[in-house]
Amino acid sequence: MKRLRYQEQDCDLTLQEGLEEYLDRIGPDAKLTGDENNGLDEEYRQFLLGHDCQHIIFGMALSLEEESVLDTFALKGTTGIPWKKTFKYAFSGGELTQLYKKLYKNYGVSRILAIGFRTRKKKVIAWKRAKLMTKKWPWYIPQEYFSRTIKDLRDEYNIKILSEEELYFEDPTYM
Repeated sequence: MKRLRYQEQDCDLTLQEGLEEYLDRIGPDAKLTGDENNGLDEEYRQFLLGHDCQHIIFGMALSLEEESVLDTFALKGTTGIPWKKTFKYAFSGGELTQLYKKLYKNYGVSRILAIGFRTRKKKVIAWKRAKLMTKKWPWYIPQEYFSRTIKDLRDEYNIKILSEEELYFEDPTYM
């Protein structure tokens, strides 16, 4: 799959433009954060928006392997995963619950665990890069960040994304 512009280290898109590029790639059915009138409560919308912006700032696209690497950045390089909200939304019967059911139905526990194993070397790189950050990326994004360039934000936080070569997966897994 072709890399997106926000996956370049010195990307000059704003965070908002990078988010739009990401949301365009994932398709209309997945645009849970892009429309304030889509029926999601604001708390849930902000939770998802924080996760989607992590894809942008850490340069990750859409494969399950990249999602696994992003989990490492989320654990080490952010202000913290809001675990209570994660569990609340994961078991609420809503969209996140349906996504997890679809994942387990399509791939099974062993394949999902295998993806984590398959990504281990890239997760180590992500862990090391997150340790070099000068401060933690916020889960809940300040509004003024959306008008700043991705390059500027990465420079401020000392975020070094994985290069195309470092992030390469042969035959990546997509939903």
